[in-house]
Amino acid sequence: MTTNRIVDWLLDSPVSQFINSESWAWPCLEITHFFSLCVLFGSLAVIDLRLAGFGPPVSDRVGGILVRAAFLAFGINALTGALFFTANAPKYIDNPAFELKLVLIGLAGLNALLYHWRFRPLLAEERTTQIACLSGVASILLWSGVIVCGRMITFFAR
Repeated sequence: MTTNRIVDWLLDSPVSQFINSESWAWPCLEITHFFSLCVLFGSLAVIDLRLAGFGPPVSDRVGGILVRAAFLAFGINALTGALFFTANAPKYIDNPAFELKLVLIGLAGLNALLYHWRFRPLLAEERTTQIACLSGVASILLWSGVIVCGRMITFFAR
């Protein structure tokens, strides 16, 4: 299936038709996307700043809550983002801001795996390591880049 056929198929889908025909649907998706992004970034900021050596140790219980909140918020963002794409695929296809956003999300995901495998125990400790600090700072920068690219999508849309 060619890109144009996929775009046409998406635009003709019932989901796209619903989002585009109901005046409240897109704004509700935007609000949900933004709110869950705030939860995601806020949860990760606590974890990442701790890894970077700022703030007191975070208990395993609180760290677990933060990680679950981040995963839930990411899932909501992925769902609402997929709905945005479905409803207006031409805005996103060949859009450099959207493409960079996806790359940054992928890199942030790899960084999150590194956190999960190596650095999670450091949350509850007084110490941190240089590589954990670098991972925390990288996460903040990557997610900040995701936010900036998300805002820039409109300016690069065809």
